[in-house]
Amino acid sequence: MGDKISNISDAAKALGEKNKEHFDQVAAEVFKHPWIQQLCNQISDELRQNLDWIGIALAPYVSIVRGIDISSKMVEQYNMLAEASGFSSDKMRAVHGDIMNPEASPSPELDTPDFNDFDLIVMCMALHHVQDYAAMIQKLSEKLRPGGVLLVIDLVSSSESGCPEATMAKELSNHTMSKMGFTETEVKTVFEKAGLEGWSWRWCSERSKVPEEIGGEQQGFFARGYKGVGGSGIKQA
Repeated sequence: MGDKISNISDAAKALGEKNKEHFDQVAAEVFKHPWIQQLCNQISDELRQNLDWIGIALAPYVSIVRGIDISSKMVEQYNMLAEASGFSSDKMRAVHGDIMNPEASPSPELDTPDFNDFDLIVMCMALHHVQDYAAMIQKLSEKLRPGGVLLVIDLVSSSESGCPEATMAKELSNHTMSKMGFTETEVKTVFEKAGLEGWSWRWCSERSKVPEEIGGEQQGFFARGYKGVGGSGIKQA
């Protein structure tokens, strides 16, 4: 296991606050955009088709689902969608919190058993909004139980995917992004630094349809690792 990270830079704090403000403003409308809906459906389909590769089952098969978001308005959207899908709050709910900068968004629940020792953590299309993504992966790994799986879903860097560079993406997202895409080496390095084992990386089977003004088609990836349990591999839930 890597060394625990307790400090956060001023730049990381500033980007976190900018993301909180931005997504509080757009939360009510963000999932109404057709391309966002299509992206969500694409990711859901990829997850269902690759359960064996992920190494652990997903909802509705898991017993408890918990979410954490830096934006209180995005948390409201999460909880409304969970309720609309027929899940009780005991089964599926999110809380407002910031695991990188807890003082900025205090949430006592993050220290409770309900938000620790996870079998599976999924970070979906959010790592590119984090200033210090290595520290974020470390923090997430600390919340896994031994044998628990971390799954990160994001975009492949244009240098590796061959997709157009999304030169306007940062501006159009109100400068809430730290970078536009990752190489496999970048993600693998931070997984290993966080003490995660069993590295695996795969591209989404199809490119994602992104508006031309943001950059056009982009390539998504799935990265997976697990918290070691003395070399015995992934422990099923």
